[in-house]
Amino acid sequence: MGCLSGIAKYLLFLFNFLIVVCGIALIAVGAIILVNENKGLDSFTDFSVGGFAIAVGVIIFLIAFFGCCGAIKQNSCMLTTYAVILIVLFILQIVLGALAFVAIRNDDEELDKAVLKVVQEVFDDYKSTPTNDKEKIIDEIQQDFECCGVNGTAYWGTDLLDSCYEGASKGNTLYTVGCAAAFRDIIMDNIKIIGGVAIGFAVVELVGAIFACMVRKK
Repeated sequence: MGCLSGIAKYLLFLFNFLIVVCGIALIAVGAIILVNENKGLDSFTDFSVGGFAIAVGVIIFLIAFFGCCGAIKQNSCMLTTYAVILIVLFILQIVLGALAFVAIRNDDEELDKAVLKVVQEVFDDYKSTPTNDKEKIIDEIQQDFECCGVNGTAYWGTDLLDSCYEGASKGNTLYTVGCAAAFRDIIMDNIKIIGGVAIGFAVVELVGAIFACMVRKK
């Protein structure tokens, strides 16, 4: 057992390094999603997947340092606390991943309606009182999401904006997908990424908790 706990001590350092990398990666993914959530569109829900991912990433990063200190000092109290925290995070991330995949499986009309409502408000606001600033937002949305209008080119009629074309130049490929559908697809892709990343990182954290318990018992 002594040999195993000795090996576990060094492996704990490796896993803490992996957890630090996981935390940084989760923060990066969350930041990317947060940017996409706020590209000219108000959030249609009080819950931000990107914000939650960033928060979890920061917590993971800080806890990894706590685990390193416990392993170096072989402090039973610190290692126990570290293991308990990792197990709690493991459960939270499994729940997050499960919720993400349940949302994908359900795939009901609620998300479609919510996205359509937000996109419709943004585009209708520009149509009713057009300004340069509002047009920049519309152009950014249509170029970033490669879409045109709320539900397609029919929204603009014959007065298509340049941003409905690839490279914002008429004569290039015309985007025919509506921005509501494009934005919804982005959300679903982000949910898949968060779910997969959360579950993958949870496995690493569980192994780290097991090694911490082995070192503590030395």
